[in-house]
Amino acid sequence: MMIQNTTGVRFNWVALMLLLLGSQVELTAQDRLFVLCEGAQDFYSGEVIEAPTLGVVDLGAAVPEFSILRTFDGHAYGTDVLLSEDGASLFVSAEDTVYRVDAWTGEVLAEQALQGARKLALYGDRVYVSRGDYDPMTWASVAFDEYLVALDAQTLSWEAAWAADGVAGPGFASEGLCVQEGGLFVAVNNAFAYGEEVGIVGRLDLESGQYQEADLGPEGLNPVHLLSHPEGGVITVNAQQYDGTSLSRWSEGEPMTVPVAEVTAGCGAAAWQENGVLFQVYGEGDFRKADGTTLNEVEGWNGNGMTVYSMVLPSANTVVLGMTDFATTGHVELWNFDQGIQWSVPTGIAPGRMVISQDVADVEDLEVTTSFREAVQAFDILGRPLKGTQAAPGALSLIRWSDGSVTKELKARD
Repeated sequence: MMIQNTTGVRFNWVALMLLLLGSQVELTAQDRLFVLCEGAQDFYSGEVIEAPTLGVVDLGAAVPEFSILRTFDGHAYGTDVLLSEDGASLFVSAEDTVYRVDAWTGEVLAEQALQGARKLALYGDRVYVSRGDYDPMTWASVAFDEYLVALDAQTLSWEAAWAADGVAGPGFASEGLCVQEGGLFVAVNNAFAYGEEVGIVGRLDLESGQYQEADLGPEGLNPVHLLSHPEGGVITVNAQQYDGTSLSRWSEGEPMTVPVAEVTAGCGAAAWQENGVLFQVYGEGDFRKADGTTLNEVEGWNGNGMTVYSMVLPSANTVVLGMTDFATTGHVELWNFDQGIQWSVPTGIAPGRMVISQDVADVEDLEVTTSFREAVQAFDILGRPLKGTQAAPGALSLIRWSDGSVTKELKARD
C-alpha cells in the first residue's frame, strides 16, 4: 500500500540549498549506492507516467549525483534490485521480467519473463524470486501455480519452482526473501487480496529442498519486511491490514509476535540497526526501534520529520533514506545519526529499493570526515535566513556550519 506524501516536491529545494550553501562531505570509502526507482503509473488508465529506472550514486563524490544506468521501458513498475556476489552485475525484477545487468554500464546481460516477480535472493548459482500480482481488470489477486521460483544466476533460465500448496512451497502471494543459515526464508502475506491477508514465514532448506512454515498468528498478518537476525532466524515487520503494525521473530519452534502499541497505520521503511529493528509507521515522522531479541521497544531515532519510503544503512552510524510523492518526485538523503543530514540527491520517482556495493557493506563503520565546527546561520526550508543560528521551533530548518556543511533539523515546540 502506498501513502502519498504531498510535500515531496519541496525537497528539491533542500537539494538546491545544500549545493548553494556549500555542503562538503567526504566519505572515507569510495563506493556506490544503487537505487531502483519504481516509477509511476496511473492505475485507472494504465498509463505509465514514468518507467522504472536503475541509477547509482557515488558515495565518495564531493557532490553526489544520481546517474541512470538503465531505464526499463515497457514496464509499469520495478520491485527489487540485488547485487551479485562479485559486484559486477545487478539483478532487477520489473513487473513481469527479471533482468541481470552490468553494474557499470547498465547493459542487459540476461533476462527471463516471469509475471508477478517481486523480491530476489541469491544463493550459490541460483537467483530465487518470490511472486505476487493483481489483475488490472478485476483488481483481484492473480493465482500462480508457484509463488517461489529459482533461476540460473548467469543465464536466468528457469531452474526450479515450488508448488503453491503450502507444503512444497508458499501457497499465497509472497514478498520478502532472506538467506540465513542454509535456509531461504519467505514472507508469505497474500497482500494482493485485501481483507484476506495472511501472516506466514516459510523456510526452504537449500540442501534438502524441504519446506516448512510458521504461522505468525492473527496479530502477524501481512509481513512486508523480512530481516536476517545475526543470531539466527529472521524478523518480520508486519503491516496487518494497514491498520496497525507488529513484529515477529522466528527461527525454530513457535514464532513470537508482538503488536506495536498506539499505532493506527501499517509500517513503512525498516532495516536492521545495532541489535534491533529500526522502522517507521505511516503517518509518523520519527522512527521506532525494537530490540532484536525480545522485540520490546527501545530508543529510536527522530528521523527527518517526513514519511520515508525506503532505507538502507551503509554503517552503524549512517542511513540512506528514499523519499517520494509517488507521482512526480523522488530523492535520497544520507544521514549521520549524530550530525544530521549530509546530502540530498534528486532521483526518479519512488526510490523503493537500494543496495550498497559490497566494499562499503564490509566496512565496519562508514565515517564522515569532520572537524570542529560551530553554527553560522539558520535558514527556513526555502533558504530564507532566520534570526540567529537556532532552528525555528516546530519547523524544519537548515543550519549552515563553519566547516561548510549543512544539516536539517526539526525542533520541537517549547
